[in-house]
Amino acid sequence: MNAKFVKSLLVVGMGLSLAACSSNDPEPKKEDTKVVEDKKEEKSTDFVVSKNYNKKYDIIITMPEDFTTIYTPADGVKVTGEIVDDSFIRYSFENKEADTKKIAAIEANADATADEVAETFNKGEEDESKLYKAYQVGNYTGVNKISDYSYDDYVTYNMYFNLDRDGFKGTIKVVVEKLKDEADDSDTETIITAILDNVKVEKKKCE
Repeated sequence: MNAKFVKSLLVVGMGLSLAACSSNDPEPKKEDTKVVEDKKEEKSTDFVVSKNYNKKYDIIITMPEDFTTIYTPADGVKVTGEIVDDSFIRYSFENKEADTKKIAAIEANADATADEVAETFNKGEEDESKLYKAYQVGNYTGVNKISDYSYDDYVTYNMYFNLDRDGFKGTIKVVVEKLKDEADDSDTETIITAILDNVKVEKKKCE
């Protein structure tokens, strides 16, 4: 009887041991799930767009989603950013109380110099006001054409800047629109410089 009783205790003990192991198994799984959920919550802090050239290569540009991380706006100016049509990045700088607004757009461009871009666009153009001309902001050189349409409230600067950085050598396109009646234009060059100082450009061959 004693032997049977001991065997019964051993069987019960093994059962409890197995139950304990199985009860411990789900805990690591819960931790793993939490890690996955945390990763899902991570959000990109950059805008990324690319442009394909003749199916040979892509030029990829990256800019911060939050432009205020690279630029300090004046009091009352709200800064917003977005990707438009998967092709370019656009930021708006607006102070509704002061009736001021600027729009800056950044787009990938071909690996040509600014002078070569100007030569292409200026070919056959006889109107002096529509020609791309040499332009410089800080240490950045390029070309610019100013569009001032009588029916529009904005003046548009169409700029191509030379960029030689991180293996990319070519031009980056920057377009800035500002209200014609806006008296204070002191921050335009600051915005352009912030863009050129922080834009990341990469060229990849198509596989």
